[in-house]
Amino acid sequence: MISLRDLVKVFRTGSESVRALDGVTIDVAEREFFVLLGLSGSGKTTLLRCVAGLEKPDGGEVSIGSMLVSSAERNFFMGPESRGVGMVFQSYAVWPHMTVYENVAFPLSHGPRRLTREQIKQKVMNALAMVQLAGLADRPAPFLSGGQQQRVALARALAVEPKVLLMDEPLSNLDARLREEVREEIKNLSSAFGIAVLYVTHDQVEAMALADRVAVMSKGRLLHCAPPRELYETPASREVCEFLGTVNLLEGVIANGGRVDTELGALVCAVPDPGVKKVSVAIRPEELAISPVATGLENEFAARLEGTTFLGELTICDLVVNEKKLRFKTTASVAPRQRLYVRLPADKLKLFPRD
Repeated sequence: MISLRDLVKVFRTGSESVRALDGVTIDVAEREFFVLLGLSGSGKTTLLRCVAGLEKPDGGEVSIGSMLVSSAERNFFMGPESRGVGMVFQSYAVWPHMTVYENVAFPLSHGPRRLTREQIKQKVMNALAMVQLAGLADRPAPFLSGGQQQRVALARALAVEPKVLLMDEPLSNLDARLREEVREEIKNLSSAFGIAVLYVTHDQVEAMALADRVAVMSKGRLLHCAPPRELYETPASREVCEFLGTVNLLEGVIANGGRVDTELGALVCAVPDPGVKKVSVAIRPEELAISPVATGLENEFAARLEGTTFLGELTICDLVVNEKKLRFKTTASVAPRQRLYVRLPADKLKLFPRD
C-alpha cells in the first residue's frame, strides 16, 4: 500500500547540511499497522511528511497503492491534497474558533472532491460516531479535553475516507492513563476501517502495543524492521537491543569452545561468528533466573541483592555480581535476603560485535 524506495531528504542551512533520510526503503502492506520508532532526530517524522507530501524528497520514490506520488529521478511530485491520505498531527491541529462538527467537516467542504451538504453531514457524523463523539458535534473546540481533541483530529482524518492514515506521535500530549485508552481505540479503529496506518512514535511500549511491524530508525537510516516480538527477542544490533527496553550489557572476549570471558566470569553460549573476538553480551532483566541456593547449572554466579523497587505488577531488583551491577525483573515477591544466586541462561544471551 505504501512503498518507499531509497528515500533521501537533505536539509540545508547556509553551508551546512543534515541528511535526515539516508536511502530508506520500506513497504507497508494493505491493512498493516506499521510503526516508525526512533529518538528525536532519527528521521521518522521527516519520512512521514515525505509520504504525506509535506516534504519533497531529494532522492528516491514514494508510491501509495499503485500510484506514484513522488520521484526525484523523474522530477515528479504530487501535492498532499491529491494523495488520498489522512493525517493526525502531534499537536491535534484542532481549530479553536470552530465546533467539533466544523473541524471534521473542513477537509470535506474545502477539499478537491465536490460533495453536497447532506453527503458532508453523513460522513462527518459517521466519523464522529466511530470515535464516540457524535453527541458533541455542536460543542466548541476549546471546551474539549485533550483526549476529546485527539479524537476530533482522528475523526477529521477518517472522514475523508483515506487510502492510508498517517499519525505523528498523536498520544504524546496525553497523560499516561488516557494514552493507554486512546491507543486501544486507535488500534481498534484502524482494524475496523481496514486501512494501512503509518505511525510515528518514540515510545517503545506504544510501538509494541500497536504495531504489526516496527521499523527502528536512527540518524536517517533503518536499523531493523520486524514484528515487535522478533525485534525485542532477536534484535539485529546492540543499538536496537538497547532502544527496545532495559538490557544488561557485559563486555566480553570470545575464547575457545563456545565460551565468552566477561567481567562476571566465563559464560557458555552459542557463538554465531567465530571470527569475531570482542563482543557485547546482552540479556534482558526478565530473562535472568535467581535462586536462594546454588543449582549447579552453567552460567550461575553468587550475587548480592542491593535493593528492590516495587512497581505494582513488577518488582525490580538491583543485583551485584563480582562488582558488576545487573538488573532483574520479576512478577513474584522477592525475599529481602542479601545473598542469592543468579543464572544467565545460555539461550537468552545475545552477542553483538564491538570495536
